[in-house]
Amino acid sequence: MAELQVRQAATGDFVAVAAAWNKLQEFHRTLGLAFTLHADASERWLASFQRTLGRFSFLWVVGPPGQADAFLLARVKQSPPFLGAVQVGEISDLYVDDSLRGSGAGTALVETALRKFEELGLHSVEVQIQAGNAAGLDFWVKQGFFQDLTLVRKMLKV
Repeated sequence: MAELQVRQAATGDFVAVAAAWNKLQEFHRTLGLAFTLHADASERWLASFQRTLGRFSFLWVVGPPGQADAFLLARVKQSPPFLGAVQVGEISDLYVDDSLRGSGAGTALVETALRKFEELGLHSVEVQIQAGNAAGLDFWVKQGFFQDLTLVRKMLKV
């Protein structure tokens, strides 16, 4: 197997990354994702970080140009003033195609993000994991993350 290459995403990768993001959301729906996605959700998702790429958001991919066999989206945010107003990294999306599972692609993407966050001098890094995603939780624990908070939700009748 060829060595995995993690690279910064280019504009030409956005269509493939959006398609991979849709697959990720389909998986989250099987686990009970509480939100309905709009028909143009992937375009809105792309728009949510494109203007800050390279400054406060970072997108890395595995795959040849125009293809996203795996990707990771990371963002920088700030904690509220009462929690020190420190900059925190957030890995908001990680997708690895089934064909690459066990190849180290996910770990390589995470290591790339962690290096960037360390370079930026961030306080910590957080990841949200969809409830019921035991394999996802195991992956993140193996990457050195620990459970810190638990999110609960109540759906309202509106």
